[in-house]
Amino acid sequence: MASIVIGTPFNIDLEFKTAAINKRLMAWLVDIIIICLYYYCILRFIYPFIGKSEAISTTAELFLVIIPVLLYQLAFEMMLNGQTIGKMLAGIKIIDLEGREPTWGQYITRWLLCIGNLFVYVVPYVIIRQPVALFVLMILYLPDFICVVVTAKSQRIGDLAAGTVVIDKSYAANINETIYLEIPDDEHYAPVFPGVMRLTDRDINGIRNLLTNGRSGRDNENYMVQVMEKIKRVLGIESELPAQAFLQQLLKDYNYYSGHPRP
Repeated sequence: MASIVIGTPFNIDLEFKTAAINKRLMAWLVDIIIICLYYYCILRFIYPFIGKSEAISTTAELFLVIIPVLLYQLAFEMMLNGQTIGKMLAGIKIIDLEGREPTWGQYITRWLLCIGNLFVYVVPYVIIRQPVALFVLMILYLPDFICVVVTAKSQRIGDLAAGTVVIDKSYAANINETIYLEIPDDEHYAPVFPGVMRLTDRDINGIRNLLTNGRSGRDNENYMVQVMEKIKRVLGIESELPAQAFLQQLLKDYNYYSGHPRP
């Protein structure tokens, strides 16, 4: 799996891993199964009650089958923060190249240009109605498959256009494990930097990773000083604490304010 390094506004790097092919395949198969079940339920429980005229049958097929299936991936990715049901079970999701949830525009761009989605959407229908066309759909999926294999971040055509990437959630930083520190239950604890709440979870996560893991291949102390000075400028903080103690105090204050209402 390729690594994706994303910098925060405070020059702290966060690392993600792209989703492995086997997990993407698992998500794809789960989504196919869900679509097949949907087809079956429509054909088994809805179609018997629809009129036999060609106009009614065509309209029903359009609104009950084609449109819902075509919108399946787009709708679920928007509702579930970059995941279909298949992606959720496989533990993968879509993010943009800044590490944020994609915008609606990015979701729509990705959906429109991922030609391979046609394969996912139409496979159940083709299996039922026109099995011979399955070969044609596999050819349509080929450009996306090649793109995933050859691009550095395993992006499909739609991902490249939308500026998105599919990551493995199990490698993404877990906020509960990386941000939160256990603060002694002391009513006399006095936070030093109330402005720390202007930082995001992503910023705090990067600070915690910096303190815990360091930064390979660089002078870690000098890097901490650079991060400290950038945070001081942005938040308007004055402090004589050394860089490491300053960053540790930020974490403590952040966790204190997260668990206690600010006065």
